[in-house]
Amino acid sequence: MFKNHKAFTLIEILVVLSIFSILMAGASWFIIGTNRDLAVMWEQLITQNEGKKTIDHVVNYVRKAETSSVGSYSLVTTTDYNLVFYANVDEDSLIEKIHFWLDADNILKQTIVKPSSTAVSDLYENGTSSTINLAENVKNIEQGNPVFLYYNENYTGTQSALSGNFNLIDVRVVQVQLELEKDPTKTPVPLHVESKAFIRSTKTN
Repeated sequence: MFKNHKAFTLIEILVVLSIFSILMAGASWFIIGTNRDLAVMWEQLITQNEGKKTIDHVVNYVRKAETSSVGSYSLVTTTDYNLVFYANVDEDSLIEKIHFWLDADNILKQTIVKPSSTAVSDLYENGTSSTINLAENVKNIEQGNPVFLYYNENYTGTQSALSGNFNLIDVRVVQVQLELEKDPTKTPVPLHVESKAFIRSTKTN
């Protein structure tokens, strides 16, 4: 007497293989998508940290703003994308001239013009200068947002920034804000970081 041995038919094997292939494809796309999302999140975190470091750097310098070594007012230029002022940022007794700005390549830079002479005529004009990059991927111009905003002594946190041809001596607070985006195709909106600095030398209370 012969026993009836059951086995998978070719069609059943093909169906199983098809289902397995679909499941594997789905799992692969899930893994790829998850890794892509994690990469974007990590990239945003790095960009945000770099932006925060830049903001902190600018704010720390602005707080030190003071009259220059030749008696010039502490602030020199206060525009949307340029900030120039005097501050003592090293160990010597002379006051340095500091310039923060956003250039055409959307990179925030800093330059220090260090006085090299005590002669009034060439104290800053002939000083030694150095320039460094502080942050990349700054999209303030594309977003229509200034890098620098300025407030007077009445600022308590809700007032509007100074606008138009305001007087330099009215500035008491400087706000620094950055719109950062490394790859517009991966992030829905730029990362926004900001902070404010009170100019210590201009405080009246």
